[in-house]
Amino acid sequence: MRKHVIGLGVFISIVSGSALAGCTVAPDAADQYAVAEPLSVQLELPKNKQPDQEGESHTFKATVWQNEKQLSQVDFVHFEIWKADGTLTYSMEPAETEKNGVYSIQKALPKSGLYYVKVHAGVDSTMIMPTKQFIIGELSKADLKMLQDGVQPENGNSGHHH
Repeated sequence: MRKHVIGLGVFISIVSGSALAGCTVAPDAADQYAVAEPLSVQLELPKNKQPDQEGESHTFKATVWQNEKQLSQVDFVHFEIWKADGTLTYSMEPAETEKNGVYSIQKALPKSGLYYVKVHAGVDSTMIMPTKQFIIGELSKADLKMLQDGVQPENGNSGHHH
């Protein structure tokens, strides 16, 4: 019995060693794969936190960074803005290019409440989509409850993808 167990152990060792021999990593494996350089977005929310009057709008700005450098050339920057209760939605729209790689959009926010803005930014094959919440005017009881319950934002109604 003991010889049988030892023999089985030797057999398993040989099979395992043979199988693992094919799993070695090539010395140049790291050079064969592109290393993604992560993007980041610095989002500037409107300074005015009050609802817009007729003809007014709020300005949102985004600056895209990669490797601690501000990018002036990107494939796209789009903004998506929506009110948490669903009564106001601006689907994904391209941003205007400002100087020095700053991208902006202006949108009217005529109602008080809890809002979300999502920035979609891409360079080469790398994309980032940060979402930030903000408040305009006063919160309703429903908005306050959403915040207290920790409700995660649902995406706006962006109908197209990149």
